[in-house]
Amino acid sequence: MTEGKPGRKRWSEIRSFIDRRPWSFLSWSSGLTALAFIVFYGLQATTNPQVGIQFVQSEWPDPSIFPYFYAKPITWFAYFSFVYWATGLESNKEHFLQLSPRVRNMLFLGTALVAFASFYEIFYNFMVWLALEVLTTNCLPFPCNPDKVASIFDLKSPLNLVFATKIVTTAFGLSMYSLWFLHRVDVETERRNRTTTTVDSGVKAPVTIQSGKHIEIEAGLAAQQPIDPTIDKA
Repeated sequence: MTEGKPGRKRWSEIRSFIDRRPWSFLSWSSGLTALAFIVFYGLQATTNPQVGIQFVQSEWPDPSIFPYFYAKPITWFAYFSFVYWATGLESNKEHFLQLSPRVRNMLFLGTALVAFASFYEIFYNFMVWLALEVLTTNCLPFPCNPDKVASIFDLKSPLNLVFATKIVTTAFGLSMYSLWFLHRVDVETERRNRTTTTVDSGVKAPVTIQSGKHIEIEAGLAAQQPIDPTIDKA
Protein backbone atom coordinates (compact mmCIF):
# COMPACT_ATOMS: atom_id res chain seq x y z
CA MET A 1 0.00 0.00 0.00
CA THR A 2 2.80 2.43 0.90
CA GLU A 3 4.87 1.33 -2.10
CA GLY A 4 2.18 2.49 -4.51
CA LYS A 5 1.94 6.04 -3.17
CA PRO A 6 5.22 7.38 -4.67
CA GLY A 7 4.16 6.01 -8.05
CA ARG A 8 0.76 7.67 -7.85
CA LYS A 9 2.39 10.91 -6.73
CA ARG A 10 4.77 10.80 -9.67
CA TRP A 11 1.88 10.17 -12.07
CA SER A 12 -0.03 13.09 -10.57
CA GLU A 13 2.97 15.34 -11.15
CA ILE A 14 3.17 14.22 -14.80
CA ARG A 15 -0.55 14.86 -15.31
CA SER A 16 -0.22 18.25 -13.67
CA PHE A 17 2.66 19.15 -16.01
CA ILE A 18 0.63 18.05 -19.05
CA ASP A 19 -2.36 20.12 -17.91
CA ARG A 20 -0.20 23.19 -17.32
CA ARG A 21 1.98 22.95 -20.42
CA PRO A 22 0.29 20.78 -23.08
CA TRP A 23 2.20 22.41 -25.94
CA SER A 24 5.56 21.67 -24.30
CA PHE A 25 4.59 18.05 -23.71
CA LEU A 26 3.57 17.57 -27.35
CA SER A 27 6.72 19.32 -28.55
CA TRP A 28 9.13 17.22 -26.49
CA SER A 29 7.38 13.91 -27.21
CA SER A 30 7.25 14.60 -30.97
CA GLY A 31 10.86 15.78 -31.04
CA LEU A 32 12.11 12.67 -29.25
CA THR A 33 10.12 10.45 -31.62
CA ALA A 34 11.59 12.20 -34.68
CA LEU A 35 15.07 11.87 -33.17
CA ALA A 36 14.49 8.14 -32.61
CA PHE A 37 13.73 7.65 -36.32
CA ILE A 38 16.85 9.58 -37.31
CA VAL A 39 19.13 7.64 -34.95
CA PHE A 40 17.72 4.19 -35.69
CA TYR A 41 17.73 4.46 -39.48
CA GLY A 42 20.75 6.74 -39.64
CA LEU A 43 22.92 3.95 -38.24
CA GLN A 44 22.25 2.03 -41.47
CA ALA A 45 23.78 4.79 -43.63
CA THR A 46 27.14 3.00 -44.06
CA THR A 47 25.53 -0.03 -45.71
CA ASN A 48 23.69 1.82 -48.49
CA PRO A 49 25.05 3.25 -51.75
CA GLN A 50 22.64 6.23 -51.75
CA VAL A 51 22.41 8.97 -49.15
CA GLY A 52 19.04 8.72 -47.43
CA ILE A 53 17.78 5.56 -49.09
CA GLN A 54 17.61 3.78 -45.72
CA PHE A 55 14.79 6.21 -44.81
CA VAL A 56 12.89 5.32 -48.01
CA GLN A 57 13.29 1.63 -48.75
CA SER A 58 11.61 0.42 -45.54
CA GLU A 59 8.16 0.89 -44.05
CA TRP A 60 7.12 1.43 -40.44
CA PRO A 61 5.26 -0.25 -38.92
CA ASP A 62 5.57 -3.52 -40.78
CA PRO A 63 2.82 -3.70 -43.47
CA SER A 64 2.29 -7.35 -42.62
CA ILE A 65 1.22 -6.30 -39.12
CA PHE A 66 -0.59 -3.05 -40.00
CA PRO A 67 -1.57 -3.40 -43.67
CA TYR A 68 -3.57 -0.14 -43.73
CA PHE A 69 -1.44 2.10 -41.53
CA TYR A 70 2.24 2.45 -42.36
CA ALA A 71 4.64 4.94 -43.93
CA LYS A 72 8.28 5.42 -44.75
CA PRO A 73 10.60 6.51 -41.92
CA ILE A 74 11.33 9.81 -43.66
CA THR A 75 7.58 10.50 -43.78
CA TRP A 76 7.19 9.85 -40.05
CA PHE A 77 10.21 12.07 -39.42
CA ALA A 78 8.62 14.90 -41.43
CA TYR A 79 5.32 14.60 -39.55
CA PHE A 80 6.82 14.48 -36.07
CA SER A 81 9.29 17.27 -36.89
CA PHE A 82 6.43 19.52 -37.94
CA VAL A 83 4.48 18.80 -34.74
CA TYR A 84 7.64 19.37 -32.68
CA TRP A 85 8.33 22.75 -34.29
CA ALA A 86 4.74 24.02 -34.32
CA THR A 87 3.96 23.08 -30.72
CA GLY A 88 7.34 24.38 -29.61
CA LEU A 89 6.51 27.80 -31.05
CA GLU A 90 3.09 27.78 -29.39
CA SER A 91 4.58 26.89 -26.01
CA ASN A 92 6.95 29.88 -26.24
CA LYS A 93 4.40 32.39 -27.52
CA GLU A 94 4.67 34.62 -24.43
CA HIS A 95 8.42 34.83 -24.92
CA PHE A 96 7.96 35.99 -28.53
CA LEU A 97 5.41 38.58 -27.38
CA GLN A 98 8.10 40.15 -25.17
CA LEU A 99 10.61 40.51 -28.01
CA SER A 100 11.18 43.90 -29.55
CA PRO A 101 9.66 44.66 -32.98
CA ARG A 102 13.14 44.83 -34.50
CA VAL A 103 14.03 41.31 -33.35
CA ARG A 104 10.71 39.93 -34.60
CA ASN A 105 11.26 41.61 -37.97
CA MET A 106 14.70 40.01 -38.25
CA LEU A 107 13.21 36.61 -37.41
CA PHE A 108 10.51 37.14 -40.01
CA LEU A 109 13.09 38.04 -42.66
CA GLY A 110 15.27 35.01 -41.88
CA THR A 111 12.28 32.67 -41.92
CA ALA A 112 11.09 34.11 -45.23
CA LEU A 113 14.54 33.45 -46.69
CA VAL A 114 14.36 29.79 -45.61
CA ALA A 115 10.88 29.51 -47.12
CA PHE A 116 12.11 30.97 -50.43
CA ALA A 117 15.14 28.64 -50.61
CA SER A 118 13.18 25.51 -49.71
CA PHE A 119 10.41 26.40 -52.18
CA TYR A 120 12.98 26.60 -54.96
CA GLU A 121 14.56 23.28 -53.92
CA ILE A 122 11.17 21.54 -54.03
CA PHE A 123 10.66 22.49 -57.68
CA TYR A 124 14.28 21.67 -58.54
CA ASN A 125 14.08 18.20 -57.00
CA PHE A 126 10.82 17.39 -58.76
CA MET A 127 12.21 18.48 -62.14
CA VAL A 128 15.35 16.38 -61.67
CA TRP A 129 13.22 13.50 -60.44
CA LEU A 130 11.00 13.54 -63.52
CA ALA A 131 13.97 13.95 -65.87
CA LEU A 132 15.77 10.95 -64.39
CA GLU A 133 12.60 8.89 -64.59
CA VAL A 134 12.51 9.53 -68.33
CA LEU A 135 16.25 9.18 -69.03
CA THR A 136 16.99 6.15 -66.88
CA THR A 137 16.36 2.96 -68.87
CA ASN A 138 18.85 0.50 -67.38
CA CYS A 139 17.02 -0.30 -64.16
CA LEU A 140 15.42 -3.64 -63.48
CA PRO A 141 12.53 -4.11 -63.47
CA PHE A 142 11.59 -1.34 -65.89
CA PRO A 143 10.10 1.25 -65.42
CA CYS A 144 12.27 2.39 -62.56
CA ASN A 145 11.04 2.48 -58.98
CA PRO A 146 10.76 6.21 -58.12
CA ASP A 147 11.88 5.48 -54.56
CA LYS A 148 15.29 4.37 -55.84
CA VAL A 149 15.99 7.27 -58.21
CA ALA A 150 18.98 9.33 -57.06
CA SER A 151 20.62 12.56 -58.15
CA ILE A 152 24.33 12.33 -59.00
CA PHE A 153 24.90 15.85 -60.30
CA ASP A 154 27.85 17.57 -58.59
CA LEU A 155 27.68 15.12 -55.66
CA LYS A 156 30.30 12.74 -54.26
CA SER A 157 27.58 10.20 -53.35
CA PRO A 158 24.16 9.70 -54.98
CA LEU A 159 21.37 11.48 -53.13
CA ASN A 160 18.02 9.76 -52.95
CA LEU A 161 15.43 12.16 -54.35
CA VAL A 162 12.54 10.98 -52.19
CA PHE A 163 14.63 11.66 -49.10
CA ALA A 164 15.86 15.05 -50.34
CA THR A 165 12.42 16.20 -51.49
CA LYS A 166 10.72 15.36 -48.21
CA ILE A 167 13.47 17.10 -46.24
CA VAL A 168 13.12 20.37 -48.16
CA THR A 169 9.32 20.07 -48.10
CA THR A 170 9.49 19.76 -44.33
CA ALA A 171 11.71 22.84 -44.16
CA PHE A 172 9.22 24.74 -46.31
CA GLY A 173 6.30 23.68 -44.10
CA LEU A 174 8.14 24.70 -40.92
CA SER A 175 9.07 28.09 -42.36
CA MET A 176 5.52 28.78 -43.52
CA TYR A 177 4.09 27.93 -40.12
CA SER A 178 6.75 30.13 -38.51
CA LEU A 179 5.77 33.07 -40.73
CA TRP A 180 2.12 32.61 -39.80
CA PHE A 181 3.08 32.34 -36.13
CA LEU A 182 5.14 35.54 -36.22
CA HIS A 183 2.26 37.33 -37.94
CA ARG A 184 -0.08 36.21 -35.15
CA VAL A 185 2.40 37.48 -32.57
CA ASP A 186 2.47 40.90 -34.26
CA VAL A 187 -1.33 41.04 -34.33
CA GLU A 188 -1.53 40.04 -30.66
CA THR A 189 1.06 42.68 -29.73
CA GLU A 190 -0.88 45.40 -31.53
CA ARG A 191 -4.11 44.30 -29.86
CA ARG A 192 -2.51 44.46 -26.43
CA ASN A 193 -1.10 47.89 -27.15
CA ARG A 194 -4.52 49.18 -28.21
CA THR A 195 -6.07 47.71 -25.06
CA THR A 196 -3.47 49.44 -22.90
CA THR A 197 -4.13 52.76 -24.65
CA THR A 198 -7.89 52.37 -24.15
CA VAL A 199 -7.44 51.63 -20.45
CA ASP A 200 -5.24 54.71 -20.01
CA SER A 201 -7.86 56.88 -21.74
CA GLY A 202 -10.58 55.42 -19.51
CA VAL A 203 -8.65 56.35 -16.40
CA LYS A 204 -8.35 60.01 -17.51
CA ALA A 205 -11.98 60.33 -18.67
CA PRO A 206 -13.66 60.81 -15.23
CA VAL A 207 -11.43 63.81 -14.50
CA THR A 208 -12.65 65.54 -17.65
CA ILE A 209 -16.28 64.73 -16.88
CA GLN A 210 -16.00 66.09 -13.35
CA SER A 211 -14.51 69.37 -14.55
CA GLY A 212 -17.29 69.69 -17.12
CA LYS A 213 -19.96 69.20 -14.46
CA HIS A 214 -18.28 71.84 -12.30
CA ILE A 215 -18.49 74.38 -15.12
CA GLU A 216 -22.15 73.52 -15.78
CA ILE A 217 -23.04 74.01 -12.09
CA GLU A 218 -21.35 77.43 -11.99
CA ALA A 219 -23.24 78.50 -15.15
CA GLY A 220 -26.53 77.36 -13.62
CA LEU A 221 -25.95 79.35 -10.43
CA ALA A 222 -25.12 82.47 -12.42
CA ALA A 223 -28.34 82.13 -14.41
CA GLN A 224 -30.42 81.92 -11.21
CA GLN A 225 -29.13 85.23 -9.80
CA PRO A 226 -31.75 88.11 -9.81
CA ILE A 227 -31.46 90.67 -12.55
CA ASP A 228 -30.96 94.31 -11.55
CA PRO A 229 -33.74 96.43 -13.21
CA THR A 230 -31.52 99.48 -13.31
CA ILE A 231 -29.15 97.79 -15.74
CA ASP A 232 -29.97 98.38 -19.40
CA LYS A 233 -30.42 95.10 -21.35
CA ALA A 234 -29.16 96.67 -24.53
